Amino acid sequence: MTQTLDSMVISEEDVEKLVDEDDMWAVLVWNDDVNTFAHVIKALIEILNHTQTRAEELADRVHRSGKAVVALRPKEEAAAAVRRFHSRLIQATMEPQ
Repeated sequence: MTQTLDSMVISEEDVEKLVDEDDMWAVLVWNDDVNTFAHVIKALIEILNHTQTRAEELADRVHRSGKAVVALRPKEEAAAAVRRFHSRLIQATMEPQ
C-alpha cells in the first residue's frame, strides 16, 4: 500500500479530541526521608513508564528541590498515578496545568 499525503492528514474529529486534552494535570512527587532513590526510581519506571535515565533524573530533582513534576496527564490518568504512588507509600499530589 502506498501512503500519500492525504492518508497522513489528521481528521477533524481527531484534532478536536487532541484539543480537548487541554485539561492536563501535573503529577508531583515529594521528597521524604523514608523512601530510597531505588524505590522512587522503580515506581517512576513502573507507574509512568519513564526510562531508567529519566527516572533517575526525576528522583534527583525530587531530592534536590523537595518535589518535582514527574508527568503531565489527563485528570483521570493523573489521579490513577497518584493513587499508585500512594500505594507504594510515596508522597504524590496533582494540580491542574
